[in-house]
Amino acid sequence: MQAVHAMGIAALGRAYASGALSPVEVIGAMLQRIEALNPALNAFYLVDHEGALRQARLSEQRWREGQPLSPLDGVATSVKDALPAIGWPAYRGSLAHSAETGRWDSDAPAIAHLREAGVVLLGKTTMPDFGILASGYSSKHGITRNPWRLSLNPGGSSSGAAVAVAAGLNTVAIGTDIVGSIRLPASFCGLFGLKPSQGRVPYYPPNDPALAAGPLTRSVEDAALLMNVVTRPDPRDFTALAFSPIDYCAELDAPVGAKRIGVLTGFDFGLKPDADVVALTLAAAERFTALGCDLVPVELAFTADDLAQAELYYKTRCYSEFSTFPDDRRKAASVIDQWTATISGESAAALFTAMVAMRRMRELTMRLFDDIDFLVLPTVHRPSYSADSPAPDPQALFEPWANCFLFNLTEQPASSVPCGFTPGGSPVGMQIVGRRFDDVGVLQLSRAYERLTGAFASPPDIPAGQI
Repeated sequence: MQAVHAMGIAALGRAYASGALSPVEVIGAMLQRIEALNPALNAFYLVDHEGALRQARLSEQRWREGQPLSPLDGVATSVKDALPAIGWPAYRGSLAHSAETGRWDSDAPAIAHLREAGVVLLGKTTMPDFGILASGYSSKHGITRNPWRLSLNPGGSSSGAAVAVAAGLNTVAIGTDIVGSIRLPASFCGLFGLKPSQGRVPYYPPNDPALAAGPLTRSVEDAALLMNVVTRPDPRDFTALAFSPIDYCAELDAPVGAKRIGVLTGFDFGLKPDADVVALTLAAAERFTALGCDLVPVELAFTADDLAQAELYYKTRCYSEFSTFPDDRRKAASVIDQWTATISGESAAALFTAMVAMRRMRELTMRLFDDIDFLVLPTVHRPSYSADSPAPDPQALFEPWANCFLFNLTEQPASSVPCGFTPGGSPVGMQIVGRRFDDVGVLQLSRAYERLTGAFASPPDIPAGQI
C-alpha cells in the first residue's frame, strides 16, 4: 500500500471503507510526520494533537458504521493563518497583528464546510505578512522553506499550506488568493492549485473584490473533490455566486474537445521572464495539440506604469489594515512598514486613477477571450529564489505577482499545474486560465494535462541531517 502521507482522497476513502486503514492510524501518522519534518520546514505554527485525534476517532466510528459524512471524512487538512477557525488565533503572518486579544469563535465558510464533511483539521499554517508577500517570509512565523530544497522559497501567501501538502504533512489544503497566493506557491512547490472564479467559494468577510479561496492539492482529482465541498453556500457571503450543485469530480474526465488555446510567454511589465521557465511552459502547452487543440500565440500590451498602478492599489489596501495597529507593532513588521511608508502621502485621486487603470487592464484581458477558450502562460515568470528573502528583489515586493494578479481582477478561474523543473531543481508551474465562470473547463483541461504527463511528482523526504 502507498505510504499514507502520499495517498489522495479517493485512495484514503477506499482504505477506510474496506478497513485496511483507519482515520486514527492516518491522522496519527500525519502528526508524527509533522513532528519530524516541521522543524525544518516551518509550515505549521499551531498543531492541535488532541483535537485532531478526537476528530479522527469520530471519523473512524462513522466509517465502521458505514455512515461517513462525505468522501473526505477522515482526510487530514490544515487552516491557513488568513482564515478564521474556531479556537485558533490568526495572526495574518505579522507581528503587527494582535491576535492574542482576538475572539476566535467562528470558522471561515470553507473551513466550516470541511468540518461538516468530516475533514480532520490538524492545525494552522504559516503565511507572510498580510498575505501580500510572494514568499514564505513572515515577521511573526519566521522563514517557511520549500520541501524540494530547503534553501528555496515556497512562495506565498499560502506558503505553509502549500508546503504542508507538498511534504505530506496533510493531504489537501485550502489557500486564499488575492494576487496569486494559491497559484504562486503551487508553482514553487510542485502542486496543483486552483483559484476559482470570484465568488465560487463563499468567503467571509468578503474583504476585497479580487479575493478567492481554493484548493492546493497533489492531484486535480483531489481539487475537484474539495470543490464539491467548499463551494456549498454560506449565507454570510452576500457577494458569492448563486450556488450550482456541480459534481466537479464527475465532470473531470469529459473530453476536452478541439479548444483554441492562447499562449502567452510574458507581459511588458515586471522582470524579463526566465528562459528556462518559458521553455518548460511552451513544451507543456504543446502537449495540448495531442487533444486536438489549436495553440495561438497572443500578446497583452501593458506597461510598467500599469504594474505600478496595481501596486499602488494593493499597497493602499494593505496600509488601510496595517495602519490600524500601534506604531511599535508596525515597526516590528519592518518589511511591510517600509513598503507602505509612502502611502500616507498619497491622495484619493491617485488611488482612483489606479483603480481606473486596473479596470482598463481587466477589460483588455477579458477581450482576449473573445477569440480563445483558454489562456496558458507561466504561473510565475521567474523560478523560486532564496527562502530567506521576501522577494527576488526586496525593493520590488509586488513584482513576483506580475503573471497572476490580472486574473484576480477579471474574476476568471485559473490553475497552476506542475510542468517540470529548472536546471537548478526549482519546480515550475503552467497557468491555465479559463473564461469567467468556467471552473469546470479549467479543471478538465488541467486533468487532461495530468493524464498526458502522469501523476505529479512529490519531493523526496528531507535528509535526516537537515532536520
